[in-house]
Amino acid sequence: MLGRQLSGGSDIANVPECQFGSEPWKVVIGCFCLTAPIYGLLSSVGLFQTYWRNHQLSVYSESEISWIISVFGFLDCFFGGPSGLLFDRYGVRWLLPLASIVYVASFIGLGFSSTYGQFMGCLSVAGMSAAIPTTVAFAVVSQWFSLREGIATGFVTLGAAVGGIFFSLVLQALFDHFPWKTSALVLSGVVSGFMLIGNMLVETNVSRRGASEKWDFAELSSLSKSLKFWLISYAFFAPPHLHVAYELVLFIQWGSIPTYAVSVGVGSNQFYLMMSYNVGAIIGRTIPLWVSDRKLGPLNTIILMNIVTLLTVVVVWLPFGASTVQALYVVVVLMGIGTGSFVPLGVACVSALCEPESTGTWLGSVYSFAGFATLIGNPSTGAILARYKSHGLVAFLAAILFSGLVSATALRWLCHGRRWIVRERI
Repeated sequence: MLGRQLSGGSDIANVPECQFGSEPWKVVIGCFCLTAPIYGLLSSVGLFQTYWRNHQLSVYSESEISWIISVFGFLDCFFGGPSGLLFDRYGVRWLLPLASIVYVASFIGLGFSSTYGQFMGCLSVAGMSAAIPTTVAFAVVSQWFSLREGIATGFVTLGAAVGGIFFSLVLQALFDHFPWKTSALVLSGVVSGFMLIGNMLVETNVSRRGASEKWDFAELSSLSKSLKFWLISYAFFAPPHLHVAYELVLFIQWGSIPTYAVSVGVGSNQFYLMMSYNVGAIIGRTIPLWVSDRKLGPLNTIILMNIVTLLTVVVVWLPFGASTVQALYVVVVLMGIGTGSFVPLGVACVSALCEPESTGTWLGSVYSFAGFATLIGNPSTGAILARYKSHGLVAFLAAILFSGLVSATALRWLCHGRRWIVRERI
């Protein structure tokens, strides 16, 4: 069964969240605190990359260093599948604290690292352990919300944008004033604070979670045969990331802005460009979600934002992005708005296709499929920039966005019973 189907709703899915009092919003704040130290760091990932390039890993190429970050993002997504199954089966009681401890420990280990292999090892552990908090943060929202699920999810995903701004400032200050070991240990303390708050506030809504005592893989079998699942996997999910087409664009944005800035001769602005991107992402994770909940629905809204982002790339970035610093700032803000909206809208679309008690399985499965986009996103950026320069990278992003638009449009057609209906909320 395909659950709420984007346009309808089951009885349990339409239970107003107001009946739970303030509990749903307490959970949302906790989920925000889980996403901030994971996706906030991922959206600041270019600063790690440039620091290593200038210090410990100066003998390695940009493309080689980028694989460290890409493996981090890949493992976060890839292990979303088993994390979703575990969440649907056990909830958060022991799963979330254990993963959070391992995640913090990996950053402590980073402080004692100085070689390529050590950095890769620590961030590989971080990626695997991050899969549980990120899957929980998105999946648990659908257990507490129905009427305002889009807005609630948007608030959760603000953790990436706000966290990106916060951790960009933290990393910049640490790298300017302290050696690597001290910087990493202080960063670990900050991360542990966020994770502690998240663990204290997030809990499962037992009234919307299945109570089966046995493992049931029927849902996995059902979704693997669903064309809608594969279309939404390719086109949408990100939580970050998470969808293949949009995740590839989003992850390239996170990792490539500093590198792109250097390639077009404005490397001194890379920190402020990342800040500008995250400011745009805050807008993208709020206003489009309000439009989705009140007017258009998540699928219509994500198609609209895809078109806006594609036009930004083709009309503004491709002809003008490499010409002036001012034009690049405009591009970065607009791309932040566009790609920032993909994450919460994608979550809303996925959760609408399944029942609340199987949300973790669906989200985690899409995570796993889309993990390969995060794996190739950052290295492909370096390779394309090296061979085809800045215009080649922008053209590549445009092609990926167009393929995502085709997939999203096909999904809309399927959800309307294989018919083209223009004016309908979905």
